[in-house]
Amino acid sequence: MATQQSKPNYANERAMYPDVCVWLGNLLQARYPKSHIHVADTSRVTLTNYLEQENLADLFPDYQTYEINVDVIGIVLRKKPLLGLVECKITSLTLRDLSQLLGYSRVAQPIFALLTSPNGMSKALSLLLKIHRRYDVLEYANGLKLKIGTWDKIRKTIDPATLIPPGEFF
Repeated sequence: MATQQSKPNYANERAMYPDVCVWLGNLLQARYPKSHIHVADTSRVTLTNYLEQENLADLFPDYQTYEINVDVIGIVLRKKPLLGLVECKITSLTLRDLSQLLGYSRVAQPIFALLTSPNGMSKALSLLLKIHRRYDVLEYANGLKLKIGTWDKIRKTIDPATLIPPGEFF
């Protein structure tokens, strides 16, 4: 019998998306209070097709190059729209997962990109980033780096103590 303190588990990756969408929407609305915020689960469609379907393609001149399947996106609608990407996993994050989001980010050039899992990082990825401090592997554009953080299933947010690179925040 489960106790009240048992941590809920996501049955699969898709089960995380609604919680991540709410978190991302709140984050972007707090950061850009005078802007309209658009957040969506885009895991089942390419970003190119999604932007076309939602009549947002005109906001991104190079949208046709966005043939990527990002789990969750956030768009800040303003004079120059901003894009945020979140890639979710339910297993420990690996270098393969980091490489996936790094590739997506190099293509779409978002204002921020986050890789998250309730199970933190694999041993190899943790060694690369925490011990060897290879934060250079996170860079996808001038001055922009992927963020990695553990998803807190109870609070439905990123655990700020786990953010990589250290000192990062949202």
